[in-house]
Amino acid sequence: MKKLLLLAVASTFIISCSKGPESAAKNFTENLAKGKVDEAKKYATQSTGKLLDFAGGFGALPVDPNFKFESVKDSIVDNKAWVTYKTPNGQKKDIELVKIDGKWLVNMESKK
Repeated sequence: MKKLLLLAVASTFIISCSKGPESAAKNFTENLAKGKVDEAKKYATQSTGKLLDFAGGFGALPVDPNFKFESVKDSIVDNKAWVTYKTPNGQKKDIELVKIDGKWLVNMESKK
């Protein structure tokens, strides 16, 4: 009985601690919306972090302290994922993530 209980507790812990692409997208977007750029960068690739620094230098990062992430769907193909979420005004947006060293990170590329 003890082994069964231990197995159930361990399984619950592992499942609750697993961080998928949706979790990374949520943490990234909510921190960014609240103006916590350094915290958002923890959920982003290095190149995305540089883009945030660049955009922040121009004051191009709007702040919405009431933003709540609402996932619509996600897709995972190998080490890439796409999460679709709703913006506060109802628009649907996609965010791309890549898996690096077992961790999902937001990957944004500059538009040329």
